[in-house]
Amino acid sequence: MGAAESTPLSEEQKALEERYAVIKAAVATQEQNYQAFLAEQGKGWGKMMEEKAASLGLKVDLATGHISYADDFPEKKLKLNFDLMYCRHGKTTGNTEPRVYQGFVDEPKNALNDVGKGQAQAAADKLDALGLSPDLVILSPLSRASDTGRAFLDRHPELSDKIESWFDSAEMKFGGWDNVRVCDLDESSIGHLFYLNQNTVVKSFEPYVNPETGEKVDGENFVECLVRMREVLEKINARFDADAEKRPLVLMYGHSMAGAALSINVGIGKTVDGSSHLGFDGKYIMPNATPVFLHREGEGDADSGSSFFDSCTVQ
Repeated sequence: MGAAESTPLSEEQKALEERYAVIKAAVATQEQNYQAFLAEQGKGWGKMMEEKAASLGLKVDLATGHISYADDFPEKKLKLNFDLMYCRHGKTTGNTEPRVYQGFVDEPKNALNDVGKGQAQAAADKLDALGLSPDLVILSPLSRASDTGRAFLDRHPELSDKIESWFDSAEMKFGGWDNVRVCDLDESSIGHLFYLNQNTVVKSFEPYVNPETGEKVDGENFVECLVRMREVLEKINARFDADAEKRPLVLMYGHSMAGAALSINVGIGKTVDGSSHLGFDGKYIMPNATPVFLHREGEGDADSGSSFFDSCTVQ
């Protein structure tokens, strides 16, 4: 039997692929604009980014925006008093092509679509099969994550007093890029370096403006998201006794970039193929609605997250 013929691309899909090719071909211009961006922010701002990363045991190369583990990461890594399981939200219209920069936003396009709702139920099935009983369940306040969590939690009313919504656990804030279609962002924009080159420093200094309420949300870069997620881990740590007889289990429902930032913080960041810096988007993105242990006592850091990274695919 001959090989099956591939489904021909629609005109819309062809146009989208052509647009992405144009964006990718403009990387040199994007890099030039990134250098201008750094110059505009000034050496003091760049030094602040380096210091923020260094406080976590990470080092950022400002010239490229790449981040990697520093030699002192083992000393600076937070020793967790709890086991941590994480589940990214199910699929949404926003991360279905043509995808958007889907960060700290909660518009209708960011809600779970039918595929995402099915994924949320499948994730709940996986958790039920494990027979886990979390001591704390943290929901991102953004509906795509909290609704994914509710698929499991609605089956378990006994967990109702253990559920909390944490504002600071929400997704990375893309500011003026939030909910903009990637294909619609000018091909020369440094925003494309975020996913094309794993650049942790680029950010939009324009705020996201909620079209319904007018509320503004300032942007952050991935370095700042890393710091925020470290603070989330510290906040959870403070809730539990390090010498507790029973090891607490925390279940978090969140997002791709927030999840990547947590993963790097606990020591299971994934190195970009053939390089020494860490990846967090593109092929290194967290799969939709897939519960994974980011940290579990009794397992090495690499083992505790290996199944997650082996399953990472572009979503």
